[in-house]
Amino acid sequence: MKKNTIIELATYLMVGSAIWIIAPLLGKVLDTFTFQYPSLLSESLPMLSVGLMLIILGTLLVGWTIFLFKTQGHGTPNPKLPPNFFIVSGPYKYSRNPMALGGLVVLTGEALLYHSPSLFAISVLFGIIIYFNAQYVEEPELKYRFGEKYEQYLRTVPRLFPRLRQGTQSSGSRK
Repeated sequence: MKKNTIIELATYLMVGSAIWIIAPLLGKVLDTFTFQYPSLLSESLPMLSVGLMLIILGTLLVGWTIFLFKTQGHGTPNPKLPPNFFIVSGPYKYSRNPMALGGLVVLTGEALLYHSPSLFAISVLFGIIIYFNAQYVEEPELKYRFGEKYEQYLRTVPRLFPRLRQGTQSSGSRK
């Protein structure tokens, strides 16, 4: 197996484990110190339903962005193997960081599903970290790599949350 393939698979395994296993476990463990709930999952059907729907939607969004990184960007989410081409199609038309948004949606859904205030706090912390990481780490790097195309993208597409009323933007462009 090639070194890049191993790095890519390790990235998916580590990030997936952090979001779908470690964060929920950590949230439930932290809950035991402050919040006492008799069951692992929420006992509210609406909370279970919304939580499960958010987990599915967030997972689909993450999967879609990984697919675009591979097929259009010819890269991976790992900073050591970044996309070679600038992607502005699919969810990237509406958010500069839809993969991170998908992770945030998954964590929020898990907080509802597991009825975990601690996991909700973890998801808020995750949101803050990804927001500032995008602003101070990712965006300067992408400005350097993609130049004016990325500068224009910064002016027209929001960093994380899509605008509720957004006009049609141009479809995907490449470096």
